[in-house]
Amino acid sequence: MRDPFAPDFFETPVAPEPPAPVEPVQPVPSFPHRPARSMAAAMLAAGLVVGSVAGGAVGAVLVSHRNTGTSPNAVATVAPGVGAPAASPGSFAAIYQQAKNGVVTINASTSSGGPRSFSQAEGSGIVVDTQGDILTNAHVISGANQIRVTFSDGRTTTGQVKGVDQSADLAVVKVSVSADQLHPLPLGNSDSLQVGDTALAIGSPFGLQGSFTAGIISGLNRGTTAPNGRALTGMIQTDAPINPGNSGGALLDGRGQLIGVNDSIQSPVEGNVGVGFAIPVNRAASLLPSLEKGVAIQHPWLGISGQTLTASTADQLGLSEKSGVLVVQVVPGGPSAKAGLRADGQASANDDVITAIDGHSITTIEELTQYLDTKNVGDRVTLSVTRNGQHISIGVTLGNFQAQPSATP
Repeated sequence: MRDPFAPDFFETPVAPEPPAPVEPVQPVPSFPHRPARSMAAAMLAAGLVVGSVAGGAVGAVLVSHRNTGTSPNAVATVAPGVGAPAASPGSFAAIYQQAKNGVVTINASTSSGGPRSFSQAEGSGIVVDTQGDILTNAHVISGANQIRVTFSDGRTTTGQVKGVDQSADLAVVKVSVSADQLHPLPLGNSDSLQVGDTALAIGSPFGLQGSFTAGIISGLNRGTTAPNGRALTGMIQTDAPINPGNSGGALLDGRGQLIGVNDSIQSPVEGNVGVGFAIPVNRAASLLPSLEKGVAIQHPWLGISGQTLTASTADQLGLSEKSGVLVVQVVPGGPSAKAGLRADGQASANDDVITAIDGHSITTIEELTQYLDTKNVGDRVTLSVTRNGQHISIGVTLGNFQAQPSATP
């Protein structure tokens, strides 16, 4: 469920104490430079858990129409002829100076003609090449008919949506500016992250462009939900403060390399409470070429709604199986319905329980979704199912994800 933030809500994030300075960063590869209109395997793909809200414009979350020139930020000035002190190599300040030009602010406006039919959403974006491609979240630009992109130096231009994948909560916006204005961020490796690693976020929370917050990786392989209800797995969890407007911005490691795209927060109070989520950069890299081309991206789908079965739930329902995925609903006409999976529409003793897929043991719905993400639409999988105490196998041909009222793998 995406819960819009109140426009006047503001919370000043408090960054944790920075670690000791690290060794100077060596140059690392950025997104591959390529001729105009050619593709490169470069970067990005997110989401949002039930009870969480997008860290930027969710669908069309309204934000304060705040003039950045009158924002409450204090602006440091330097007297003419006096240079600003240089940041220590490897410090957070040095990382910010290196990365800030690779993150932009995105304003997405929607108007259907009437005097009360105008809305504006605000988020962030990441420069991915020198051809004008900007990566952001799908929910930032969803439904917009006018997009403005503002760079760190204050220059603004219009943007055109090139590709959108609601199931991954990713989109690419194209801008027409000179190559020297585009500063792609160096790529890290999201597969090598560990809990406790440094996490640094750059974005435009509440319209405060170029805001920089620090924290750590506080969890890995988290599950959230995309704007269209598709379950997302493998998300990066961080306590680096993420707020409305951060969506689509950069999550960096301690060397200033891009490791994720800030996507959402989980909060019961409509503000940052230290649980933010980012889309891993490695996942994004595999989707970027299709997004740049505007090609529709397919995601394999079983067509069920389910929940992780715990021993206590199994005892309450009188199920012999004590772990797996309890199939609560089978989408009519979907792949699993055609294959013969059964469910009552609510948790009951008559529901099928999936215990394995293609011989791989399944104990949580996140494990099931993660396995499906390794498959393609049209692939056939074999489900090990417990039904009324009996063990059976059911073959299912995976379909392409279709948005449903509730998230379905």
